[in-house]
Amino acid sequence: MGILWASRVRLRRLGFSAACALTLGLGSSNDRAEAYLLYDNGALDYIVPASEAIRWAADAWGSGRTLVWEVEDGPDWPLLLDHSAEDFGVYVEEALSVWSGIPTADISWRLSGVVEQLEEPRFGDSHNRVFFDVEDGISGAAAWWIRNRDLQVWEIAECDVGAPSYWLRWIEENEDVDTEDLRRNAIGFLNREFGHCLGLHEPTEFPGSNRLRISTAENDHDWYWNPVWRPGSVMNRWNSPSQDDQVGASLLRPRAGWLSGSGALTGILESDGEPVPYAHVYALRGTPGGMRDPVGAFANARGEFLIEGLPPGDYVLWAHPIRYHWRYRPLLLDDAGTDVKDAVLSHPVRVEAGRTVERITIPLQRGRK
Repeated sequence: MGILWASRVRLRRLGFSAACALTLGLGSSNDRAEAYLLYDNGALDYIVPASEAIRWAADAWGSGRTLVWEVEDGPDWPLLLDHSAEDFGVYVEEALSVWSGIPTADISWRLSGVVEQLEEPRFGDSHNRVFFDVEDGISGAAAWWIRNRDLQVWEIAECDVGAPSYWLRWIEENEDVDTEDLRRNAIGFLNREFGHCLGLHEPTEFPGSNRLRISTAENDHDWYWNPVWRPGSVMNRWNSPSQDDQVGASLLRPRAGWLSGSGALTGILESDGEPVPYAHVYALRGTPGGMRDPVGAFANARGEFLIEGLPPGDYVLWAHPIRYHWRYRPLLLDDAGTDVKDAVLSHPVRVEAGRTVERITIPLQRGRK
């Protein structure tokens, strides 16, 4: 899974394995404070502030404009429980509306309809498509980047999403799979991949999600398809973007006036006077019903963290070492702080609109196995 280069463009596969993709050309510092899981502009590193994250080119999707999507027709759609491209388009519209519905983000997406399958390559043609091509085998979001020579940055000019061929195996191995099962799976998959098209990396699961769950389900077995609160987790994006996703999307495409009405937190993680690099830090907002809506960030190589876009209020800060996972391999190889215990700051921090709370220190103890 790599990158295809042309004279001034490149295709970057996001989706499941962005952290494993091969990158050529631009270098990047990996010691920046990161705001959420955002793709760095030009390299694999995603420990970056929102100001340095990759964004859409203005002429492809400028501020206040609507991005148009299409479903590409093809012979493979009927393999999915006799669905047509038009049938799948209904799921695409539902998933697009999830991201368009974030009130703090300038996201307007619409589906124009079904277009014929083209003979020429679908990437780099200025069309944003959802397609299903078993022979192609592409699954997930593929973003086409263009180099802005004036600003010396890469910008997203197009994003195409391939439906996964593993759905065929799933249908074949489960005789009771029906249209509703496919709808749920499709919308969840599209929600995640459209998040990648915005510029959001895979979300991470908040360590206290099981204890802070808010659910309309009557029992634990029903959480999967109910609006159960699993903060910052991959599964949360299956139903709707988590608060973490909403803040990240809003930082990439802020609605007018939103940022001035939010606040930020910055500080450092330490253990025995030494910085703890690359650990997660979550800010949980206090409500009458308890702590909720965690918004997360990584600490950088110096243990510094930055969490932006927080609604005013009192927050509890929870630090958590990153888990061993393929998406964090570059950080684990760079001495990520995995040998520490979870820590919660002993006092809440008040966030005010238009202000940054600075010099917060969160002490962590060694000894995590």
